[in-house]
Amino acid sequence: MVILLSVEMKILVCFVWAFIVFFVTALIIGADRKAQWFQKRTKYSWFNRRGIISELLHFGYPKTKEGYGVTGIMVVVIGAVSYLMCIL
Repeated sequence: MVILLSVEMKILVCFVWAFIVFFVTALIIGADRKAQWFQKRTKYSWFNRRGIISELLHFGYPKTKEGYGVTGIMVVVIGAVSYLMCIL
């Protein structure tokens, strides 16, 4: 049985899936390894402050091969679901 979704619902599913992937990845690798593998911004102003949930989900940019690997895996997983949403 094929369920046809509207374009808006497909976009929403992709955003929710990306949020889940970021959240689960952050929980799996933990704060210590995330700090080792990713570089966060060092200069903050009142304009770009983050809340508690945003800090949990914020990775920064990769600075080690493990960071690039985790980033690549997240991109592939999010891209696979996005592709499946396009063909449904």
